[in-house]
Amino acid sequence: MPKMFIAFTAVWLAVGLSGCVGTAGISTWQYQSGPGYETARAQENLVQVDSVQGFTHEACTSVSRRQVAASGSFTGGDLTACSSN
Repeated sequence: MPKMFIAFTAVWLAVGLSGCVGTAGISTWQYQSGPGYETARAQENLVQVDSVQGFTHEACTSVSRRQVAASGSFTGGDLTACSSN
């Protein structure tokens, strides 16, 4: 293999990998319902690594609650909270 090709390949890899980003995540979801209510809860954990920031971690939890009236109308709300390191 010519030395020029090997040098070009090494430079290309060094430049190409300098902005490399990898991400992995885990998500869980839970749903409950009963007479007059519904609750959904989702949790997501995301770990990311890149050549500039190193390891970062973000965890989010979302909760959605609904109360269902006999007429079919509902009240409730959604809440999402996240933290990152």
